[in-house]
Amino acid sequence: MKVLDQHNINELSKILYRTNVMPSGNSRSFSKLSKKLILDFQDGYELEEIKRVIASELISTYGLSVNEKEVEEICETVNSWYEK
Repeated sequence: MKVLDQHNINELSKILYRTNVMPSGNSRSFSKLSKKLILDFQDGYELEEIKRVIASELISTYGLSVNEKEVEEICETVNSWYEK
């Protein structure tokens, strides 16, 4: 379980950036989403809820078009990182 601090926000932002969902951005572009995901995990969100958060944020905040497979892969990656 991770705590909400700048180190973990930066680390998760880099992980999200490496998914290449937004190649024109940089890792700092995902700071808001990273903070939200860490808080959601701490609040006990289930993976289905995390997937919905990821999809919603990528579409509404970042204006990206993502498919279900991409969201599933990102969710698995984020969950694996959080559980370490």
